[in-house]
Amino acid sequence: MTDLAINRAAAVERIALDEHSWVDVARGFVPAANALLDEMLAGLDWIDAKLWRYEVYLDVPRMYASLPRTGEPAAVRQTALHLRSKYRVPFSGPAVLQYRNGSDTVGFHRDREMRYLDDTRVAIVVLGEPRPFLFRPHGGRRGEAVDDVDVAPGRGDLIVMGGRAQADWMHAVPRVDHATERISLTWRWTSRQGKPDSSASYGAGANFGDSGRVGPQRRRG
Repeated sequence: MTDLAINRAAAVERIALDEHSWVDVARGFVPAANALLDEMLAGLDWIDAKLWRYEVYLDVPRMYASLPRTGEPAAVRQTALHLRSKYRVPFSGPAVLQYRNGSDTVGFHRDREMRYLDDTRVAIVVLGEPRPFLFRPHGGRRGEAVDDVDVAPGRGDLIVMGGRAQADWMHAVPRVDHATERISLTWRWTSRQGKPDSSASYGAGANFGDSGRVGPQRRRG
């Protein structure tokens, strides 16, 4: 019998972003978070990623890894089972990201690759020291932080975004002056209800169309 590597009884605080959007925060959900962080940093094959933006490849300011098909850490396997049991939906994932320092970031965005955003669940376990994790209303003015909500997860915390949090809110991990290595594991589910989002996802390429401009980095293909 495998010992529990998660705290299923961790207290959950539900933060209402608005009438239809919420985020659950369970602090200390993975008690041995530092050990799991060290295990994953050393044991996974981390790769750099690039995005095609206007005729050049740009480095993505974080790294990616895939979990092994068998023998994944107990805390990861148990988290997937816990999420399915608690939220009663079949999550996919996890996607595994590493933020190496305070310069690794992800800007304000919605998880539009799910396409159907009216009713979703996005769950994230964060390993490493806490740093800002911000929510901002979608459609707010760039750089205006007056309505930002910061849940600052770390040290094994679990956050779950739900309702219309992907349709009506954006989230970000902003740049900070100093930060140690951090790993996030993300599971997702969408009800596939409502009108699908047809705009390009964050990872989609962007081109100048028929423009002949070529940037200083290598062409695609």
